[in-house]
Amino acid sequence: MISSSRYRTNRNLVLAWLATTTLSIGAFGGAKPAYAQEAASYDIPAGPLSTALNQFARQAKVELIYDAPLTQNAISPGLKGNYDTTDALSLLLGESGVTFRRTGARVFTLARAQQTAVDGSTVTLGPLQVEGERTARDNETGVERDARRKDEVYDKDISSTFASREEVERYKGTNPADVLKGMVNVFSGDARNSGALDPSIRGIQGPGRVPVIIDGTEQAITIWRGYNGAGNRSYIDPSLISGIQVLKGPVSERGVNGSTGGAVVVNTLDAADILKPGQTFGIKVKLEGGNNSTNPRWPTLSTGLDYRDVPGFLGTGTGFSSPTFPYNDQTLRVTLRSPDDNEAFSFGDRAIRLAVAGRVGDFDLFGAYAFRERGNYFTGKSGAGYYQQEELLPATGVIAVQNYVPTIGLFFRPGYEVPNTSSEMESFLFKGTWRIADDQSLQLGFRDSKSTYGEVLPSRLMNATGFGNIQWPASKVHIQAYNAEYTWKPESPWIDLKVSVWATDSVSDTYSAGGFPNSAGDYTDPIIINSALANARNDRFGITASNQFTLSSRLGVVVEGNWQHEKLRSDDEYSAAMANGARQLPRAGRREEYRLNLRGEWRPASFLKLNAGISYSGYWAKDDFLPKLIDLSGGSIQRVVTTSYRTSYRINENGRIRTITGPVWAPDEAGNYRRADNICLNGFLTSVANSTGWCSVSLNQATANITEASRKSDSGWMPSASATVYLSGASRLYARYAEALRFPSMFESTIGFSASINPSYHLKPERLRSWEAAYIQDMRQLFGLNGEGQHADLKLSWYHNTTRNVIERNNQFMFTNVDRQTIAGFELQARFDNGRIFADIGAGHMTKNRVCDASVAVLGDPNQGRIPDCVKYGFPAGYLLTQATPETSVNLHAGAWFFERRLELGGRMAWYSEYDNPPFDAFLDQGVPGLGLNIPYSWGEIVTLDAYAKFRLNDRFSAELVGMNLNNRYYLDPLSRSLNPAPGRTVRLSLTGRF
Repeated sequence: MISSSRYRTNRNLVLAWLATTTLSIGAFGGAKPAYAQEAASYDIPAGPLSTALNQFARQAKVELIYDAPLTQNAISPGLKGNYDTTDALSLLLGESGVTFRRTGARVFTLARAQQTAVDGSTVTLGPLQVEGERTARDNETGVERDARRKDEVYDKDISSTFASREEVERYKGTNPADVLKGMVNVFSGDARNSGALDPSIRGIQGPGRVPVIIDGTEQAITIWRGYNGAGNRSYIDPSLISGIQVLKGPVSERGVNGSTGGAVVVNTLDAADILKPGQTFGIKVKLEGGNNSTNPRWPTLSTGLDYRDVPGFLGTGTGFSSPTFPYNDQTLRVTLRSPDDNEAFSFGDRAIRLAVAGRVGDFDLFGAYAFRERGNYFTGKSGAGYYQQEELLPATGVIAVQNYVPTIGLFFRPGYEVPNTSSEMESFLFKGTWRIADDQSLQLGFRDSKSTYGEVLPSRLMNATGFGNIQWPASKVHIQAYNAEYTWKPESPWIDLKVSVWATDSVSDTYSAGGFPNSAGDYTDPIIINSALANARNDRFGITASNQFTLSSRLGVVVEGNWQHEKLRSDDEYSAAMANGARQLPRAGRREEYRLNLRGEWRPASFLKLNAGISYSGYWAKDDFLPKLIDLSGGSIQRVVTTSYRTSYRINENGRIRTITGPVWAPDEAGNYRRADNICLNGFLTSVANSTGWCSVSLNQATANITEASRKSDSGWMPSASATVYLSGASRLYARYAEALRFPSMFESTIGFSASINPSYHLKPERLRSWEAAYIQDMRQLFGLNGEGQHADLKLSWYHNTTRNVIERNNQFMFTNVDRQTIAGFELQARFDNGRIFADIGAGHMTKNRVCDASVAVLGDPNQGRIPDCVKYGFPAGYLLTQATPETSVNLHAGAWFFERRLELGGRMAWYSEYDNPPFDAFLDQGVPGLGLNIPYSWGEIVTLDAYAKFRLNDRFSAELVGMNLNNRYYLDPLSRSLNPAPGRTVRLSLTGRF
């Protein structure tokens, strides 16, 4: 059990605990014990007997011979721990009525208990299913590993989805975010203008809510998007990905430090992806070329020049432009290339990857180099009507913020080039594995990626005349990641140890500061500077340690702890000139978070499995930029805070209008405002004689002197429990309850423009309470499938997530806690593969995404109270509003093999329902204040069709032709923060050689 004493987050204590744990266990079992030759460690969950036997054959390296119907509708209690082969198989069969007999050195024949097999002979019981002679998990090939992870989507009692290396490479598309497309209820924010992943799972998105874990490492930085919210970016080169597993909700997976939304777990390439069975050295080369790409025309910046000497700097037209806000700077304008310039065989999208792997004795070595360059893409042409509503254009002036999306097709015209969408990425990846002994291994990894990509701050398009042809310079990001993992699994039920240490260093220079690439201080300071470029340095260091105890064949316990330190800083210099143009402050700070987990699994009966766990987590954060501001300001800075609200109303006295001061509208003890205390909303005016009906609420503000940057901290407990009932050997039900805490992120713990901490308010951690239930059915018997690699599975899931104290930005640009957000819905996942034809489908429908807070609602419109206590997606001016995802989505993938599996043909369809938020539309019509502070970007109904053809020339060479968005759809991606329509029809040819 976890001690009830408070866990301290001091780094030295954490390191000492991990070191002591590792060394003490090492002292206990440092000498390798003598054990039976057949003894091995097993980890096989309860479930269908056929599935359990398959896993047993792989882990024990044996061959099983049995009649396929023998295991139908039979279930196994599973197995965890160290056993010799015969004991393990006996426990695995449990009370299934199946017995076995050894019929060879590594061969066992299964039969019904009443049958008797002849010693030394092969028993023929009809159609035979043979499982065995497969390598253990540590020596799996890449194909076997991906097949296992695909199976886990249906075998594990959690909600997840998985994309294999082959699927990622096939559908990696134009931007890194495309690797998540096709996963049910999984999306990525700002897909076309970020060069990164910003995952959303079941409607939950944002800093710290959905971590992206790459080979055990974490890297993410929150980027301000002006009046379009914020994006949480994790950078990854798709060419290095071996597989992506998306875990939904607060799952308890060993080695995965998930959060309220879940986690995106990315594994990079390794030797298993290169070497074939028995091969000790291999080389794999992949060449790619695609169309729908044109070289960007980069602008030449005017830094250091007098703006009056730069022709076209202030531009022309009706839009607003000034030296500080040069929206119409003609030096940043280009002539967009037309559909006629989009050559079908341009090969403007080029990529190469070289991977080398070798096995020498107890060592595996792997190295890879990847490079890809791509120009600006062209949009699609079909279905653009939703985005070309010309009647919404104003006769004069700028476009209303709510009409940007319905009119973007008039500026980013169908079939034309979209500026700021190019990218270039170069990466190196190195891995080494040392098998210290049969039960110990050490793996080291290093990854280096440099990315250059087009980017423009959405807010800098809003007031620009004809904004579709603005081309900004490129942003640059450099990521380095280091990881080491030690595993020890001796023949002891008490030890199954994993310890990992990792670090990430990221340096980014992105066009997200808030200014302009060319801007001057003011009319008296005419020298042009670049106020749009923001530098950030984000370093993280983490440690994870876990041990699994096998107390019996039916009871197991896992103890785990992880700790992470993060530091954010900037090389930017903040000056008076830089402050002009709405440039944000360079955030800086430090943050630590830790978590201790204890969970167990108990199988009291063959039809029942129970899981329970408890976690304790905490954090601290400190702003490092705030002390610098305090020093520059003479020891203190002033911050305006709202203490209460003044009220007033008017009466008509004999034709004379008088304004009467009403009572102060003050918050309650919890700091919340109530409608019942607001005289403009509580019916008070009906009792006032001669009232005109006019009523006003205005701010009472005070100045708070800040003299120090306080250290923020918090902690809490998180329980979880689940139960699985096996209805038969082919079907089961599970129900799961879990809680998760999400502490304020670095972005939410530091001062900055447009979204900042409130010095007089303590942010509470978010607490998610998640309910989930699912039904899983193995339908192979229905389709008569019993061959190797054949599948027919169905999974129906229901989820209901309520998050209390949601961290959100209010209409005063400060972070606060919103009472609750509730998201619920259903998902369907199914697959079929008979060895010739295959298909899988994922569909999701969200029944609810509602945010409730009576105080936030009334403060959003205190004079008229038109905002209800509960709204769809989020309140005006907040970030949640722009995190809406399609209510209904369908992803279908199907294909077939031909010519003895040398030719594979397949395709994919994705359909998303149109954005729909009638209450927000009503707010727009009524003129509710604050809507323009973070307007949600909507989207029309989306249908895209992809297809591929892969041909294996021989064992060494293969070619693949992939077409993306073949219906050439014009659309804006869900969760877009920028006005960049998606790429149109794109065709890519790849050639792969193995040596």
